[in-house]
Amino acid sequence: MNTQFETWLQAKLNSGLRIGPPLAAWEDEFLCRGTNEGLFEIHEHGQVESQLLPARPADEEPAARYPILSESGRLLRENICQLATAARLVFQRGWLRSHVVLEPGKQEHHVTADQFDLLVRSPAGAILIWVEVRRTAVELHKLVADLRACSRRGPHAHADCGFPQNHPRHQFCLAARPAYLWTLAPDGELCFEVRCAEHAVELEPLPSLPSRSFLEFG
Repeated sequence: MNTQFETWLQAKLNSGLRIGPPLAAWEDEFLCRGTNEGLFEIHEHGQVESQLLPARPADEEPAARYPILSESGRLLRENICQLATAARLVFQRGWLRSHVVLEPGKQEHHVTADQFDLLVRSPAGAILIWVEVRRTAVELHKLVADLRACSRRGPHAHADCGFPQNHPRHQFCLAARPAYLWTLAPDGELCFEVRCAEHAVELEPLPSLPSRSFLEFG
């Protein structure tokens, strides 16, 4: 049986496209809230516009819209989960829309140009929360294991890494130095406090993502 958001999306795209893995209850809730309360708008061709996307100067071309469909028409499942997570940060976790940003990922940091970084930034621009989404909880555990393995290896090139899928995330973390990593999939989530040395990332497990008041003032 279709979820409320899946039924809405099929009508919007005029397609019987199914979401798989199926939406979790929290994804359905926050995707519906995001569309109903104007956090993002999904167009007929699977492009998303949102105030969470960075604005460009008036003399430049409009910023690239955020896709939920690939050029071949395949549903980008992780992007769907990322939108739901962005809405959850705003409507459940209490972050202001100005704190939550969807930034196009640099190609050297990501496997494909379709991916965006979901970040929570302080008013001064520091990254408080780095969010990574995956299709399944198994992939979350692989991400964490690969980040730790890259750190144990020490400085090395992408071409020499035994974990090439997630090596760019390790490099991103060292460069961006977020305070926390929040990883989510439809069937699970993990949270870590992040400590970065010169070439290594230390991930300290937490039972849940700290509150906004703690991250801003704690």
